[in-house]
Amino acid sequence: MEQDRDCITLSKILQFADLRDQEVLEIGCGDGRITTQLVGKVKRLVAIDPDPAIIAEAKENTEGVGLHIGSGESLEFPSESFDIILFTLSLHHQDSSLALREAKRVLRDHGRVVILEPENDGEIEQICNFFHNEAQVLQDTAHAIEASDFEVERSEVFYTYWEFENEHELYEWLFTYYQKPFDNNLVVLIGELLGDKVKSPPIILQDKIIIVSLKKHGAKS
Repeated sequence: MEQDRDCITLSKILQFADLRDQEVLEIGCGDGRITTQLVGKVKRLVAIDPDPAIIAEAKENTEGVGLHIGSGESLEFPSESFDIILFTLSLHHQDSSLALREAKRVLRDHGRVVILEPENDGEIEQICNFFHNEAQVLQDTAHAIEASDFEVERSEVFYTYWEFENEHELYEWLFTYYQKPFDNNLVVLIGELLGDKVKSPPIILQDKIIIVSLKKHGAKS
């Protein structure tokens, strides 16, 4: 499986925030897929994830980054430590309002938050909803962003693409990721949703993402 081969996500991040000479905190770095792409584009990069096993994997994939076990809900950094905070498809996995308050605390006066969140009607999200439906939590996260103490500067919906070699690789990824035993009924439902796509390898699926830039009150323009 290959995710976002063309690095569209990185391109959007760079459009929404000038990372040069900035100290950046990535919250929810996962295995370091985006983290590795940020190396060399910032002054200092720190990345956290609550899963110790995932952080161990990220350390194998990434050099030149301060990687730590941690959650956006309780950041173990002094106030005004970073210029930019990046939530990498992670804000909805925690108490969004609390995480945004913590982000505000550790941001410097000119600080900005860049948030990447999945949109529930993308192809990837629709098949993942058969395993875990995130529609409500994504809606709650959007409301938390609107109600936060930040100014919403801009937002944009964009698309990336995941490529699976064949049906087997698609279903293996899904059932492994969600730690579910193989279920033929789910396979049938996914097949009905995707139609002819699953019969014509490679299988290329659309991932719909929204990116939002927030500015801390009092920040310099």
